[in-house]
Amino acid sequence: MDGLLTYDDGLIRLGSRGVPGVLKRLTIRGEIQFDSFPQDQKSGSAKTPMGWRDSAITIVVDLLTDDSSTCYDKLEELNAIYRGYDNGVNPKVFTVGNPHIEARGIDQVVFSGLESSESDDEDSIQATIRLTEHNPAVVRVEKARTSGVAEIDKPTSAPVADQTIMEGV
Repeated sequence: MDGLLTYDDGLIRLGSRGVPGVLKRLTIRGEIQFDSFPQDQKSGSAKTPMGWRDSAITIVVDLLTDDSSTCYDKLEELNAIYRGYDNGVNPKVFTVGNPHIEARGIDQVVFSGLESSESDDEDSIQATIRLTEHNPAVVRVEKARTSGVAEIDKPTSAPVADQTIMEGV
């Protein structure tokens, strides 16, 4: 099925394209957003919790040289997936289909970065795919209405989700 990201035996596939790497680790980080203000006649500042920041998801893959391609070819292919949506103008929004990510209450994610590094091992590159939780403006407004909490950092535009990420993990 095109538009579906699957994980099987350490390999990730995005629709008909395989993500050219072997999954090493998937990490999800959540943080509380604080408002801080200086206190009169005291050092430091007072902090008031204001809600939650969008969660950050990190996927680490090893890009290995094999008989059919080098690690550099695979990095080029991964970079094409990272930049390949909307002619490189806007990042792609993915609908989550991964039990680990769903357990953290995340419905949609968007690419927020791609890092690559290599060591003296000439046959591999480690790539770090960074995603961030995507909360469209419509969802934020609805959550604010139902919870009675004011919106924080409302985005001005919201991309439309049209793919699923990491189904079946």
